[in-house]
Amino acid sequence: ARARAGGANCRACSFRQGVQQRGGGGGSSSLGGKMEADIPAGFSRLDVDTLAHVASFLPCSEVLGLDCVCREWACAFRPPRLSLHITRVSLRGTPLSSALRAFARRFPALSTLSLRGSDACGRDVGVLCTSFRSLISLDLSGCDALQDAHVAAIGAALPQLQMLSLSGCRDVSDAGLAALLAHCRSLSSLLLGWCDISDFGLLSLSSISTSLTSLDLSGCAMLTDRGVAALMRRCPRLASLQLEGCREVSGWALATVTPRLRELTLSGATLVTDAGVGAVARACTGLRQIALRQCRSISDAALATLAAHCASLTALDVARCGVVTDRGVSKLAAGCSQLASLQLEGHADVTDASLHALAAGCPKLSLLNLWVCSNVTDAGVAALAQACPNLTSLDVRLCSKVGAVAVSALAAHCPSLTALYTERAGPVDDEAVVRLAAGCPRLALLDLGMQDNLTDAALLAVAERCSQLRSLSVAYCKQLTDAGVSTLVTACPQLSTLDLNNCTLLTQTTLEAIAAHCPRLQSLDLGGQPGSGQRLATDAGLLELAAACHGLRSLNIRYCSDVSAEAVERIKDLLCANVQVRQ
Repeated sequence: ARARAGGANCRACSFRQGVQQRGGGGGSSSLGGKMEADIPAGFSRLDVDTLAHVASFLPCSEVLGLDCVCREWACAFRPPRLSLHITRVSLRGTPLSSALRAFARRFPALSTLSLRGSDACGRDVGVLCTSFRSLISLDLSGCDALQDAHVAAIGAALPQLQMLSLSGCRDVSDAGLAALLAHCRSLSSLLLGWCDISDFGLLSLSSISTSLTSLDLSGCAMLTDRGVAALMRRCPRLASLQLEGCREVSGWALATVTPRLRELTLSGATLVTDAGVGAVARACTGLRQIALRQCRSISDAALATLAAHCASLTALDVARCGVVTDRGVSKLAAGCSQLASLQLEGHADVTDASLHALAAGCPKLSLLNLWVCSNVTDAGVAALAQACPNLTSLDVRLCSKVGAVAVSALAAHCPSLTALYTERAGPVDDEAVVRLAAGCPRLALLDLGMQDNLTDAALLAVAERCSQLRSLSVAYCKQLTDAGVSTLVTACPQLSTLDLNNCTLLTQTTLEAIAAHCPRLQSLDLGGQPGSGQRLATDAGLLELAAACHGLRSLNIRYCSDVSAEAVERIKDLLCANVQVRQ
């Protein structure tokens, strides 16, 4: 951009000099002076839509150049920023209140602001309320220093808010919610997960009953069936409801739910039963997504009811529920042909029969989680891959009967695959990974942990074909060397997560390559085992890494005997204490 700016300035100066020469009087010529003054003035008379139309004919680099010619052109060609995300990592030690004031001067028309994970406190909320008066969307998730008074101040200053997330703000209670809703009457999306909200607090939601369409009450442990039933009656437009971890809520509370409900999360709500799910399914025949993870009383009967009444279902999570078998999955596949996402994690009674049923009835399936479904085999996965070419994510961790044959089938039939988990599955060799890389170039996440047959040949194939890779695990792949890993990190600059645990042949050379080529790295595992001889992590290598990877948030160096306590403290200083170091 600076280079373009320099070129644009030179062209502007040359243009002005030419005008002055043609005017015959240098800088004092009436023609030269008029033209020099009229160029910016002319642009200032054009409206925003016209300028946007002009800019649409130019490449981005040229627009950046025009942005830097002069103040008037900067105002004309600098698009207004409407969305901003600030985290503690991105601040790098700068006080949040100072950053907010600076951003307010630069982006006065900001409409969407995310402070998720920024540790915003009351002082920051005061600056926010006075600086960004055009906000309609605000995310304060995880800012657990916020209290009722701060939420009340947000409501008074920003009554036009349409979306607000307070998830994880544990000191926000019924009183704060009531004070907020006394002003914010246009909220359509409200996230209150893990706040201190009870049935009494839900009564105040009646003030936004005509606008509220999405509500998250996950982790609000004081909620009961009575409060949720009253909520359903007061908010007829609700389309999305999250009640994860609400252990006092059963499915019966939702029996009178509005038919408009499309998304429902009851994961961890241990009182939910097959009968409760049946009541929901009969009341909400247009249901699209339902999550029942870890609801221990759910069985095949719930799947059969959903299949009978919710033909539009696209996503179902029954991971680690009661007893789910081939019988329930087969009925689901026959009744829900639009199914695109299915979580079956932890069900050992699911076999290839379920996969064949899904292959026959759910051609739009794109995500399937079979973690710990130990009775599925290569044959079932191969049949599924052939019938579901839109598959983008498959998890077969701890499926010991699924290995290289299944991976090769995915490579042959699923070109859109972006995520594959094979840790502790059956054996996967270099040849299968080479085929996978050639057939699935869009891979962004690849878990090859515990596949001790793999060598550098597998990594070289991934490096050559999968440049969009963001997450890679090769933990316990003990035949990998510096050459293979260095080639891969050089070819995949988008890497944000890398697991090299117990790759005992790797040395500081790999660490230097990571520091040089992975600026977006957020999580790195270099750990080992007692006596493993892990030589990858050293003081010098880790300090070089910390200086280059400013976004690093998780670093595992357990059993790395060459790392000193002084180096760990220096790493934390370089990363402004934003990194969690496991030792």
